[in-house]
Amino acid sequence: MGLLRVSVDHLVRISATSARVHARVRGSSLVATGIAGRKAAEVRDVVAALAASGIREDVVEVAGIRLTTSDDRILHSQSVDIQLVVTADTDQLPDVLGALADRPGVAVEHLEWVYDEFEASITAAAEAMTKARRKAEAIAAAAGLEVTGIATASDSWTMPQAQVQLADSPMTYAARASSAPLDLGVEINTTTELSTHLSVDFELSP
Repeated sequence: MGLLRVSVDHLVRISATSARVHARVRGSSLVATGIAGRKAAEVRDVVAALAASGIREDVVEVAGIRLTTSDDRILHSQSVDIQLVVTADTDQLPDVLGALADRPGVAVEHLEWVYDEFEASITAAAEAMTKARRKAEAIAAAAGLEVTGIATASDSWTMPQAQVQLADSPMTYAARASSAPLDLGVEINTTTELSTHLSVDFELSP
């Protein structure tokens, strides 16, 4: 009995399950101590616009707040720079971008696609095993041997960065009359490649 090690690289394309839209909201506001970013008037307006398009408030995340004052006194009028992240299903993306496009002072920076790579890796690994078995059987037959089992197997997978930069600089939209779904003029690719590497030690016998 001997062992034959076979390695296989297998590529599959997978589709995003959702998207995280990263946006920046700018404005001026009198922000008192203890008031969270979600309570800022600018954020309330954005949340209301998204709600009108069917986007729930609980998918809007305040990722960060930067306050700038002219006299360094925190309770005075300030410039507010708020980082927002909106999570949406892929079919909701035009509505989300359309709602953000209606808000003055809103800049959409980039999209972050969300994939279920673990589930996709299960199917990909099974397909890679089929390839590895075929290869092992062909090599074994050429040597006058037969594949009788598997001693060990290991797999790993990788994906490219799942992010789309919408512009070289943040994309700022002018206010419009209504929150219609945004048409970017091109179809945004929601798929990416998942690369699976599988290494198998096959048992051989005469």
